[in-house]
Amino acid sequence: MNPKYGSDLVAIALKKQKVEVVFTLSGVPSFGVYKALTTEGIRIVDVRHEQAAVLMAQGYARVTGRPGVAWVVPGPGVLNAVTGVSNCYFGSAPVVLLAGQSKMSDFELGAFHEMNHLDLMRPITKWCATAYEAQRTAEYIGIAFRKACAGMPGPTFVDFPQNILEEEIRLEDETLTDGCRHPGRPWGDPALVARTVAMLAEAERPLIVYGSGILWSGAHEELLEFAETSGIATVPTPLARGCIPDDHPYSCFISRSRAMSRSDVVLFIGARLNYILGYGRPPRFNPAARTIQVDIEPEEIGRNRSIDLGIPGDARAVLAQLLVEWKRVDPPAKSAWAGELKTLEEEKKKQWMKWAMSPAKPINPIRLCSEIANFLNRDAIVTVDGGEILDFARNLIPSYTPGARMNPGVTGLLGIGIPFAIGAKLAYPHRQVLCLCGDGAFGLNGMEMDTAMRHGIPIVVIVSNNACWGVCTNMQKGIFGPDCTPGTLLSRTRYDLMAQAMDCYGERVEEADQIPFALERAFKAGKPALLNVITDPETAGYSMSSQLRDLPLHTGRG
Repeated sequence: MNPKYGSDLVAIALKKQKVEVVFTLSGVPSFGVYKALTTEGIRIVDVRHEQAAVLMAQGYARVTGRPGVAWVVPGPGVLNAVTGVSNCYFGSAPVVLLAGQSKMSDFELGAFHEMNHLDLMRPITKWCATAYEAQRTAEYIGIAFRKACAGMPGPTFVDFPQNILEEEIRLEDETLTDGCRHPGRPWGDPALVARTVAMLAEAERPLIVYGSGILWSGAHEELLEFAETSGIATVPTPLARGCIPDDHPYSCFISRSRAMSRSDVVLFIGARLNYILGYGRPPRFNPAARTIQVDIEPEEIGRNRSIDLGIPGDARAVLAQLLVEWKRVDPPAKSAWAGELKTLEEEKKKQWMKWAMSPAKPINPIRLCSEIANFLNRDAIVTVDGGEILDFARNLIPSYTPGARMNPGVTGLLGIGIPFAIGAKLAYPHRQVLCLCGDGAFGLNGMEMDTAMRHGIPIVVIVSNNACWGVCTNMQKGIFGPDCTPGTLLSRTRYDLMAQAMDCYGERVEEADQIPFALERAFKAGKPALLNVITDPETAGYSMSSQLRDLPLHTGRG
């Protein structure tokens, strides 16, 4: 019988957790783990930067609802992963990060790559630990998966000293836990559920604001049925787009500002009251509105604003309760307010049409986003990476499928677009996966196009190339005058030629009417593709960025 080592146990434990792919960047002491992963039939996707490995795992987790996994080397590998782990933490994404560590006999000697990983990871993970016994390797991995999935999801971390990975073990002495088990769904207090329905039924302008908790709970069908039964308008957070299709009569994302500022009863469900929602406070929300909050994490209820009624509970379970109670009481549907908001959306879309049809050069971002929206299938997965291009895309590219829209989230982390897209394409190889990014954002993880090419992952990347950091440049012009833009200008770099140099498909697009044809060529290329679209940097007059709303603000300084 071939001997087994701690590294074999890592792979066996991941197989038990039904892991299909591990994102990684090579180095000591990973090689035994790599061999074991290959033996267990787990795919290895080796990347160009550890941050990207974690972000790929996050993208994979968001589109599948299952934990993503990354493996990194100790020291600088863990340091490079920190930014990605932080994004998972603040984005509530279940990612398990595993790492090597120095031999225990070398601790505190200044060994190669030696570092105290746990002090780095503790503030940005739900749980972190070092495995000190080879026989407990699978146990620690099991804990990491359970902690990542339980309640509000989030990242976990385990490191393994090199001597643990190289130690010979007896499998018969090892306890292998089965795959990550989800605990029973916590239901809401029936009395509070009844009060919630009564408050919504009494309202003239009720609103449901939902977040990624709907995705992690798998509650999109229950949410849709409750909205259709009650007639209540809904607004998703940007990352929850698609749980109710954007073109549904009760989905009001484009008119979200009006909806939130004028609704008289607001039900928050699976949504953190953070920056994305203006902390749930005025002026974003009606100061006179009564509020209800449903969250699986009790400590989130009432965070940042007073809540009239809080229900700790799982989103899917509580929505099922709300639906039963609504049908029992049978109040009139509340569709009039939703209809008013939907009408406002159509009016806004008409206002954008003059830019959406413009043939001007450089191409304006509204035209670019409109062409993308017209081209994509309904189940396409879209990742958006950048500043100003994100603001255009969130209004102009609709989403119709749960988990199919990804952006930086509350951290504002740039560089997520290509890694998220790679993770998503691995999960759903037969769906269109498109990354739309600014030229600035592309620079952070653009080399992962090489990763996509080497591993045969045919994502399509569109770079909106306006040769500047759009929001920053326009803010400088508004504050200090049109000639003051230090530190925010880029060049019309030939990113298409960079893609070609990595054996990807690359094309430069300068004419607006060529966008759909270029998209067709990119998706038919059969390999990773990049369209370098030359876009207008002078967008202050029609920008959708809230940071630019009150510009110009020229103060005479500078």
